[in-house]
Formats: sequence, structure tokens, C-alpha cells
Amino acid sequence: MLSIDVLEAPVYALEVVSQALDRGPLRPVAAAAVAPPERCEACLEAVPPSARICPECGEPLVSEARRSTDERGAVRRWLGAHWRPVVTLSAIGGLLGFGVALRYLAPEAFRPARAPSTQSVRLMEPTCDVPCWNGEACELGACVFRPSNEVGHLPTRPTVAGPFALPSDMVDVLPLDGERYVVSFLAGVQVTNARSGEVLSLVSDAPQAQHLFRVGESVYATAPERIHVLDAATTNVQKTIEVGRPVGDLALGAAGARVLVSLPTARAVAVIATDYHAEVARFTFDEDQVGAVAVDDAGKRAMTSNGQVPLAGLKPASHALQFGAMYAFDPGRLPSQQDRVRTGMGGNPVDLLMAPNAQTSFVVLRERDEVIPLEHPPNEPVRQLPSIATCAQPEQIELVRDGRRALVRCNAGHAVEVVDLARRISIRRLDLNARVSDLLVTPDSKQALLALPRDGQGALGLIDLTTYEVTLVELGAEAHRVRLAPDGKTAVAISDRNKTAWVLR
Repeated sequence: MLSIDVLEAPVYALEVVSQALDRGPLRPVAAAAVAPPERCEACLEAVPPSARICPECGEPLVSEARRSTDERGAVRRWLGAHWRPVVTLSAIGGLLGFGVALRYLAPEAFRPARAPSTQSVRLMEPTCDVPCWNGEACELGACVFRPSNEVGHLPTRPTVAGPFALPSDMVDVLPLDGERYVVSFLAGVQVTNARSGEVLSLVSDAPQAQHLFRVGESVYATAPERIHVLDAATTNVQKTIEVGRPVGDLALGAAGARVLVSLPTARAVAVIATDYHAEVARFTFDEDQVGAVAVDDAGKRAMTSNGQVPLAGLKPASHALQFGAMYAFDPGRLPSQQDRVRTGMGGNPVDLLMAPNAQTSFVVLRERDEVIPLEHPPNEPVRQLPSIATCAQPEQIELVRDGRRALVRCNAGHAVEVVDLARRISIRRLDLNARVSDLLVTPDSKQALLALPRDGQGALGLIDLTTYEVTLVELGAEAHRVRLAPDGKTAVAISDRNKTAWVLR
């Protein structure tokens, strides 16, 4: 029943009430669901739900539903493109976790490891009982010689080119490579084609050239009182070293950084630096006219002797027989900082060999048919060891690095002696049918070359240093000397009587 206040309302209110009564009894009206206000992501201001652009900053609006849909789509796209690395990394992580779990679950997991036994250490890291020489490698407890891949030797049946005529006043021949060799004579140094024998050029800036020595990338051409230094590639004269006396022998040591030059008439040995080709020291030796000189690879030990090889058919001077001597010195120190101790060596010491380890040397006594080993203990005098008997009149000794051996060339004995340097004994004698006038060993220590002159005929002997088989290469005349290219694959045989040369490859 309506109150008096309602009856006194205006007419339009009565109409509204009457209409409501006509529709039926009054019911409570449910409150409309009020959505939380949306906010702009740029300015964080409240915006109407239906708005697409923020009325405050003008940035477009994105609904939460659309945003969540876009995020789920991005995640699906990323997984579709990278599912393989995700699976791989998950597998690796699983394996690592499994391993860590097994480690912690294993019995005695954190017990310290036992030290390996001495036998297992030797099996894992084999060591050599003695220090290896230069060029050797320790393999399975033994020092093995490993030559460079760039060097080799002649084939068993080499091809022979020549004979090529040489100047009548020729002194020495030296092959530069497989295509050229140089000849020293009075006018200078002549460059010749090794295939045709044609003269290519003449180095007149090196007059009165005599003996030729290969020193790294240079050629040392000795002359009276000087040494001409030629570049091996261009054959140009780089420098002239004034030494003041004729040169006897030359030895290369200290990894090619130093050259020892004997000066017999000056009774001295000069030390030359090869980086700038100049004399840096000179050792004098009393009244002995020293000739042969030897040095180790490191340049710490050197030797020289006063022996002399007589001319063919003549006997050596009595002075060499009675007063033979050798000197040991250190070329790495100044002459004023050391003493040169004279060691008597009767029997004409004509050649020397210094072992690469600088601890042992060998002296060839021509008139006693022996090789004398010498030991060089640190800070002590040189000690002489028991001698090694050889064939008659040994004149030259050459090092064979493979197997630590040495070859001794005998003049009257017509043979070559093979010496084991480690045990200091002779292990083999190779008898030949002619006198051996020269001997060389290839850089890979696989072959030795012999010059064998005999009664107007001659041959070049090739010794296989593995089997000791000798192969003869017949030549048309006597071959008195043999020279080898730096790579060991080209040799030049020289006839001093006929003034001719043969090139063997």
C-alpha cells in the first residue's frame, strides 16, 4: 500500500509507478558486473574499455586477451624453430645430472687417487736414458734420427750427365741446386748449367777463388788472404772478409750461426758470424800450423789439429809424425777468457770429428791406422780413450747421424771403416777395388758417396748405409772428388786430371 508521500508526487512519477505495478511485483535488480578499468601501457592512465586509442597520450591500446594470445603464439613459434637444440641440451643436462648422481652414489667416491706406478709412467711417457742429439727424437725409449722432408739421396741407378769441360786452372766445384753448379778458378767463380754444361755467368768480383763451401744461403769462396761471400740464389758477391792469410779448412757449427776457419800460416782459427759475415774472434795456437777443424752443433766445443795429408806418392813430414797435436777450445767465449791446452797426438792427426752432443770427439791418426776417441768432461782436461783400429792410412772421417755411426776413408787400405760412436768400436769394413780419394754422406744419412779413381778409369761408389751394399756408377775418366747439393739429390763428380765434371741425379 502506497504512502501519502508517493501520492503527493508529481503526475509523471505516478505514471511511472503505475507502469511498474502493471508489470508485476517488484524484484531486486542484480548489480551489473563492473569490469576493472583498463590502463594505457604507455602513460598508465585509465581508459574506457571500448577505446582503441588512449585519449591521454594517443597510443594504440592492446587488450589483455590479445596480448596473452600474442605471447603464446610467440612462444610456439620460438619452440618450433629451436626445438632441436632444446632437446639436445636437455639430453646433455640429463646425462650430466645422471653422472653426478652416480658419482655421489658410488662407493669410496671421494677417496684420493693412487699414484701411478713407475712401470705405468714409463709406458705412458717413454724417456731415453741418454740425451738425444740434434735432429733426433725420443721414440719408445730410443733416440731416432728424423731428417727433414726436404732432403734425400741419389737413386741406386742415377742418371749421369756429362762429362762437362772445366777451366784448365779449376780449383773446386760446388753444386748450388739441381740446375746449377759453380766453378772456382783464377778469373773468379763461373756459374754453369748442370744439365747442358753451358756457362751461364762469371762472377769476376771474386778473383783468384779457390775452395768453395756452402754456408746456409751463402757460398764462401776462399782466396789468398780473403773470403768472398756469394749469395747462392743470385751468385752476387755480398761481402769480402779480409782474413790476412790463406784459408785451410772450414767448419760450420752453432746451428749455422758461426763458421770456424783455420789459417795454417797464421797458426790460428778465426770465428766468423754468418748473420753479418764478419770475423768476431781469433784463436792462436803457439807454433802449430793447424789445419783440420771441427765443431759441435751447438758451438760449445771445437777442435783443431796440426796434421797434414801428404801429396800422392810422398811421405808425410817427420814433424807431423813426432809432434802431432790437437787443441780443444770453446768458440762461444772470447780467446782471452780461456786456456788452449795442447794435447800431444803423435801419428799425424789429419782429420777430426766432434759429436753433436759436444761430449766426445774422434781424431784420425793416418800413420798409426787408428781413430782416437776423446772425452770432454765439463771443467776438466780432455781425456783419451782406448783407440779404434782401422784400415791402412785413414785420411777422412764423416758423421752418419742415423745410428750414431761414422765412416772412415782409408787411402792405402782401399776400404771404408764403419765405426759405432756409442760403443767406440769398428762394426764393419767395406773393401773396394780402388783407392778411395773422397767421401761424402747425404743429409738424410741413408747413403754415402765415394770417389774411386783407378788407372785412367773411374767410378762413383754408392753405399746403402742400411744394408751396406755398394753400387758402382762407371765414369769415362778418373773421379777424384765428389760434391753434393744441399738437398742431397744432386751430386757432381770431379776429375782433377782431365778437368771434367759429371752431374748425377
